[in-house]
Amino acid sequence: MGIHDLGLGSSMAYVQKKCGRCRASIGEGSRVCVRCGSREFAYVARYRAPDHGERSRAFGRRIDAERFAADQENRKAAGTWIDPRRGRETLGAFYDRWRAGAEERGTLAPSTIAKYQGIWDLYVAPSLGWHGVAKITRKDVRDLVDMAAKRSPWQAHEALKLVRMLLNRALDDELIGRNPAMGIPAPSTDRSRVRVLKPWELEAVVANLPERWRAFALLGAYASLRWSELVAVKRDNIHIEERMLHIDEKVVEVRGRFEWGGPKTRDSARTVHLPEVAVKPLAAHVLRFPPLRASGDPRWEGLVFYGNRKGPVRRHVFRPIWDRACRAAGLESIRPEWLRHTGASLAYAASRDMKAVASRLGHTSTRMMDTVYVEVYSDVSRQVADAIDVLVQESTSRSSP
Repeated sequence: MGIHDLGLGSSMAYVQKKCGRCRASIGEGSRVCVRCGSREFAYVARYRAPDHGERSRAFGRRIDAERFAADQENRKAAGTWIDPRRGRETLGAFYDRWRAGAEERGTLAPSTIAKYQGIWDLYVAPSLGWHGVAKITRKDVRDLVDMAAKRSPWQAHEALKLVRMLLNRALDDELIGRNPAMGIPAPSTDRSRVRVLKPWELEAVVANLPERWRAFALLGAYASLRWSELVAVKRDNIHIEERMLHIDEKVVEVRGRFEWGGPKTRDSARTVHLPEVAVKPLAAHVLRFPPLRASGDPRWEGLVFYGNRKGPVRRHVFRPIWDRACRAAGLESIRPEWLRHTGASLAYAASRDMKAVASRLGHTSTRMMDTVYVEVYSDVSRQVADAIDVLVQESTSRSSP
């Protein structure tokens, strides 16, 4: 009575027609519930799970119930069936569990977790946080990306990356059978063009910096350091006579707190040989501004660069100082982070060895060199053409009588 067999056998899935008001079974040909007189119907897909327990789900249309039931049978046959009840956990609850685990295991840097939290609070939580993970559709994810892209294509890209990562974890935990975020394109973003300083431009900016920040800028450029590495340099890392700097630590500011940790990647722990143009100002700086004696945090002991409040340099404190020096040198819109790119371009111009420069920067491969510094090395094509001319001229001169 009211049962529509899908032709899969009595132990397989079937669809049952029910009254939408009193839930009584309804005959297939009936247009009204004989119990309550309702004309509202529901179609309940029922099937046996691999654990032999019965599962069911109601739909407003028969076709949807039949498709669901057939899909469950197909998944059972393929060995990919997942209990739909496990996917009822909301994405918000799943995110909280994932973050707690990441913090406990220490698998992500505090700055990375803070970045994810900002993206979650601003974009993902309002759109998808209350959805059960199994109920999230591709349309839901696309809507999230479109909404975020109206404010910032870069943040929309990060929001998509976060959702995709979370749903991949849910897939691994067998909460869902597929990741609806896979294959959804991220909005196009334009990378900010890096402005590399010429040596005389860098010299002009440094000349306009207060004395305590001159070696800071020079070391950032000529050692090609990341900001997190530069602000973590300690006296024991510097070997003046050997002209070497050892990088084995970093410090990042996360919501007003300093978080210390190891280098960004395995290859980021490295020794950088310094040119004299950086060594002499650095040696003078250490004498003029003795390394910090820790008072508030033992991790600050020996810091070479520090602010007036005797702590690691804060980016938002240094940026106005840097901007004023740039304007005084006749330069605008130069970011302090681009000192690293300036050093990379000079290192390549001096060596013409991309692999050596990548190692100096602490990169694991030259791929970043190709994507980030491609315009810095735009003269490579001309060098190839010049080299061809040289070969042709040499060959011609040897063959001439």
